[in-house]
Amino acid sequence: MVCTRSQSRIPLAEMTVEHAHKRSKTVSTTQTSAQSPDEESTSEDGFDEARENYPPSEDMIHICTPKTPRTGIYHTEWISSPFWRQSLSNDRVNRWETSADEVVLKIFSYLKFEDLFRCALVCRHWRALSYDRLLWTQFNLTQRAIPFDKLLTVLGYGTKYLSLSCGDVKERTAPSPRKRRESILLEYADFGLCNILPTQLSRLLDCAPNLVKLNLESVTISGPVLRAVAQCSQLQILNLAMCQNVNASQLVAVTRNCTKLKELNMAWCNISEKTYNRLFPLRCVTMEKLNISGGRDTVSCETIRLVSSNLPNLTSLDISDCIRINRYALAYLAKNCPRLEELSCSRVYELSSLDVLSWAFKMNHLKYFNSFPSIINERFMDFKEKMKVKFPHVQLNKKDTSDIARPCTTLHVPKGVSRLWERQFRV
Repeated sequence: MVCTRSQSRIPLAEMTVEHAHKRSKTVSTTQTSAQSPDEESTSEDGFDEARENYPPSEDMIHICTPKTPRTGIYHTEWISSPFWRQSLSNDRVNRWETSADEVVLKIFSYLKFEDLFRCALVCRHWRALSYDRLLWTQFNLTQRAIPFDKLLTVLGYGTKYLSLSCGDVKERTAPSPRKRRESILLEYADFGLCNILPTQLSRLLDCAPNLVKLNLESVTISGPVLRAVAQCSQLQILNLAMCQNVNASQLVAVTRNCTKLKELNMAWCNISEKTYNRLFPLRCVTMEKLNISGGRDTVSCETIRLVSSNLPNLTSLDISDCIRINRYALAYLAKNCPRLEELSCSRVYELSSLDVLSWAFKMNHLKYFNSFPSIINERFMDFKEKMKVKFPHVQLNKKDTSDIARPCTTLHVPKGVSRLWERQFRV
């Protein structure tokens, strides 16, 4: 039997086992004389030569009947054939170079920041991928150290959420004056208990006009720091609890310029009574939560009157450890703050249990009342029982610490995850 041009040709990928056996049994007759064009199909097909070099076997049958389409990933049974071994050796490619950038970025997202810096040294392509904005949107350096110049470089990659809680910013000497850097996209920043110089902090905040939430708890600040904070017109949450060297005039500028401020924490800042009275000279309808606890001799009933009259939409107020507060302060709050839901007045010795019970009737929206005494005695237990009977809808001492403007509240945080307000970071 001779294969002629008139016979239908079957592509290699469409051949079945039956076709492979038929072709393997075909016997071609060689003609000594010149062949006509119609009889040259055997040499054109090259099947005789392929049959002599690669006789029919189980491997060739697997090739004729592919189980999966050829899409660059070869089937394991195909690779066992010597025909495909030769093709693979000549057509071997680097999967890292041919993979899509989205795939490589997904792999890079599981790496640590130190490993990303090492990947940037491999080649130019990996350098561009390692510094992609998607990888640096969240930057968690909780309880870690970083040089100040490296921190500014990383924030230039497009970081929006930064956590430096309990961290350490190296370069102990103040940086030399440089040209003003371009604005960064930072929106959430946590510097709580961070070891950072005021000059470094002011320089960093000066480049972040888009800040929305800022935590500076227990950080040494200065006038330039608060001046940079006052330029953040979009600021909504500010925590200055236990900050040192608070400049009174600059703090007043923050409350006046940040018109969208919703939560403010100034606990234990050693602010004078005059400064407290200057903080809220105008009516601010956006402020919802305020913490001025720790003003032992500086927060008076007059301060509460100014606060309640200029902040009518207050829902949470903490005046703990303000020993000059008495029952008149509760009268101002009941009259001027009808939406008040949470009130904390622990260790306010001028307030008696009778004062609280009498004015709580006029606080219609009150849900939480925190009053932790210095000593738990029979009088406090009696007050607790009366609160449960007269105000069953009010929860007493539900929160042992204030969560106003703090990034990590008392809510449950999963293991291996750090919290930055409503966002969660993978440790």
